[in-house]
Amino acid sequence: MFSFFASFHSAGAAVVKPASLRGLSLTVDFGVMRPGNFHANFYNGNPGNVNTLQRILYSETYGNGIWNNLTTQDLIGSSVANYNQITVAEYGDMYYRMAFQLGMGFRYDYENSGWGWQVKFDYAKLHAQGLVLLNSGRNTAFLTNQNAYVNCPTAGAEERIYLDLGVLRTFKVGNGLDLELGLGGNLNNTKVESSDISIGGVTYSILDIWGGQSPSSYVGSYEYVNQGGIGYGGYVSVALGFTLPIGTAMSIGYTFHYNKVILEGYNAFAPQHVVKLNVALNNFSFFDS
Repeated sequence: MFSFFASFHSAGAAVVKPASLRGLSLTVDFGVMRPGNFHANFYNGNPGNVNTLQRILYSETYGNGIWNNLTTQDLIGSSVANYNQITVAEYGDMYYRMAFQLGMGFRYDYENSGWGWQVKFDYAKLHAQGLVLLNSGRNTAFLTNQNAYVNCPTAGAEERIYLDLGVLRTFKVGNGLDLELGLGGNLNNTKVESSDISIGGVTYSILDIWGGQSPSSYVGSYEYVNQGGIGYGGYVSVALGFTLPIGTAMSIGYTFHYNKVILEGYNAFAPQHVVKLNVALNNFSFFDS
C-alpha cells in the first residue's frame, strides 16, 4: 500500500519533512479498486464450478417453476416441453465492477533516512456480473439470432480483507512535494456472500447448500460454508504527497497487487489495481529527538 506521512515533534515545533520523519503515524485511506476478472467466473454457474446453474435448473424443487415462468412469458418455444429440455447456450465471461476500498494502519519512519515501514488493513466488497444465455427452442430467421436466447443476468458478491506489510522510501521532489515508493507482502481473506441468477425475472441463489446434490423433497439443505479462504501475494506502490501546515499529510497514488485469491476451484494469482487517497493523522514518537 502507499501513503505519505508528516508530523510535529512537539507543540509549536516546525513541521518535520518526510525524509527526516521519526515516529509512529496513524493512517486512513479511501480508494477505487479494479480487480482482475479471472475469479469473477466463479459466479457464472458453469458445470465445473462449485455452484452450478444445472443444480437448480434441472431440480425437482425449482425446475418446473422455472419452466412454467418461461413458458407463461413466451420466452421459450413449444419445443421445450419440460424443464429437463431447457439447455444453456453460453455461460459467458463475468467481470468485477469497480469497487471502493477503505483502510487504516500504522507507519513508522526513521529520522533523516527517508526509510520507513508500514502495516495496513483494507476492506473491499466486490460485485461480479455477467450473462447466461438459455436456448429458447425457437426457429430463428436466417443470419439472425433474434429471440433465439433467453438472457439471464448473473451476479456474485464477496468481501475481501487485505493485510499489507512492507517498507517505504520517501524522496523530496521540491515545492513541498514528496515521492514515495513502497514494496511488501500481502495476506488476503475472501468471503463469498452470494451467487445469483435471474431467470425470467425471478432471482435464484445457486450457492451450494445441498451438499453437491440437486435440491428436492428428499434432499435437505445445510448451513452455508464460506467458499473463500486465505491467500497471499505482494505489492508495489508509488505516491505523491503534500504536508499541510497543521501537520497532517495527504497523498494520492497507485498500488499494484499480485495476489493469490482463494475461491473454491479458482485458487490462482491475479492482478489488482488501486488508486487511493491517503491521510496521515499526527505523529507519535516513542523516542527523544
